[in-house]
Amino acid sequence: MKKLLTICAAALVAFAMTGCEKTGTIEGEVCDAFTGKALEMPTIWIDSTIYSTLKDKYKYKQELRKGQFKFEKVPVGTYKVLAGRAKYIKSRNMVTTTEENPNAKLTLYIYSDQVDPGLYISGEDAPTKISNQWVIWSAQCESSIAGYRLAFPQQAGGAKVPPKADKKKGKKAKKGKKAAAPAADASKMTPLPEPRVVDGKLEVFYRNASSVTTPLIAKTYPAVIGKVADHKDCKGFEGDEKGVFADKNKATDLTVTYIAENLFKITGNLPKGKQIIQFSQDGKTLQTYYFEVK
Repeated sequence: MKKLLTICAAALVAFAMTGCEKTGTIEGEVCDAFTGKALEMPTIWIDSTIYSTLKDKYKYKQELRKGQFKFEKVPVGTYKVLAGRAKYIKSRNMVTTTEENPNAKLTLYIYSDQVDPGLYISGEDAPTKISNQWVIWSAQCESSIAGYRLAFPQQAGGAKVPPKADKKKGKKAKKGKKAAAPAADASKMTPLPEPRVVDGKLEVFYRNASSVTTPLIAKTYPAVIGKVADHKDCKGFEGDEKGVFADKNKATDLTVTYIAENLFKITGNLPKGKQIIQFSQDGKTLQTYYFEVK
C-alpha cells in the first residue's frame, strides 16, 4: 500500500511539472501602420526572454522577408512583444498564452520615423496629413475646451497674432501716456478658414508629439459661435470679439486605440454639423481640429 502511494505521489509531481512547462508558439506579421502592408526584414523580440529574430539560431529568417515571424517552445504566460526596423518607430504589444490556449498569433504595426506629429488618414502607399490650418486662430482655453478667433489682422507673410502696443516712450512723448494699439482695418482681416468637410464615420491616426504615459483622450464637440465675454478663460481674444467655441455640454467620446509608440487610431461616429475635435492628456488640450460633418 505504501509503495502504491509513493508511485501515485510521484505521478502527481510529474504531472504538475509537465503542466508548468507547457509551451506554445507565438507568431505573426509586422506591417506598416498606415498602409497595412507587410514590412520586409523587421526585428521582433520578446522582452526579458531569449526569444529574438536577431539570434543566430533563429530558424525562420527567410520568412522575415515577408514580414513574418515565429517563436516556438515559448512557456505559457504573459509577455511583451516588440517589433522594430531601421528608421521606423517600434511598437510594444502584450500577449498572454495559457495551458488551454498555448499559441498566439498577432499583427504588429510600426511606422516611419519621418512621420511628424499630427492627424493623418491612411493611404495605399503613404499617409496623408490633415493640415491644422486653424491653429493660428486657436485661443488657449481651460474650462471652455477650445475656441477660435473669427479673424486675424493681415500682416506681411500672412495672418499673425496682432502685435502688442509699444510701451516705450519717445523723447517727445508726454509723461504718463502710452501709445495706443492701432485699430484693425476690417478690410485687412483674414477670416477663420472653413472647417474640413468629412464623413460621419471617422477613422484617422493621431501621432502624438511625445510619449504618452497616461491615456490619450479624444472627444468631439459641436462648434458654436459665442461671445468672448462668456468664455473669460480663453486667452487671445480682444475687446468685444466673438469666436467659435466647443459646446462642452454635448461631448461625444471617440475610441482611441494604441497602434505603436506615440501613434493611435481614432475612430467613432461624428454628429452632423460643425465640430471641434479635441485631443487631450491629463486634462490638458494637446490639439484641436475644426471639421464639418455632412
